[in-house]
Amino acid sequence: MATSNKRNRKPVKRASVKQANSTPSAAVPEVEPVASKGSSLDNLKSNLAGKRKAIFQILDDVKKVSPDQWKDPNQVESLAKNFADKLGLPVPEQRLKQFVKAYSDATKNGPNASVDEIVKKYGKNVDDKTLKEIKKFVPKTKG
Repeated sequence: MATSNKRNRKPVKRASVKQANSTPSAAVPEVEPVASKGSSLDNLKSNLAGKRKAIFQILDDVKKVSPDQWKDPNQVESLAKNFADKLGLPVPEQRLKQFVKAYSDATKNGPNASVDEIVKKYGKNVDDKTLKEIKKFVPKTKG
């Protein structure tokens, strides 16, 4: 009986001691920087999870928008509100206004807008990982 009690006791003690010692000092500091580092892109991904049907509806809506509608900032703001509603994402009015200003700046000179300049001006919380992902969708200008 003594050996069976020893076997049952040791793993429990070791596991609980290791977890208790590692949680406060090691796990907490490592989790915080990781969470804040990729937060913009990760937040977007988690917000869009399970929204496949809405995304396809939005893509269909985008196909129906005429080139003249894309030139009108008020129309773009209306589309952005509509898309956010379809996705069920709460977007503050101030953030929509900021988006429209950034969109206007990005499109006023045609396809030659600098992603870095636009993000520096309007995207104060955009991290490097997210910026890299944004650049994947922006065509490179012919130099």
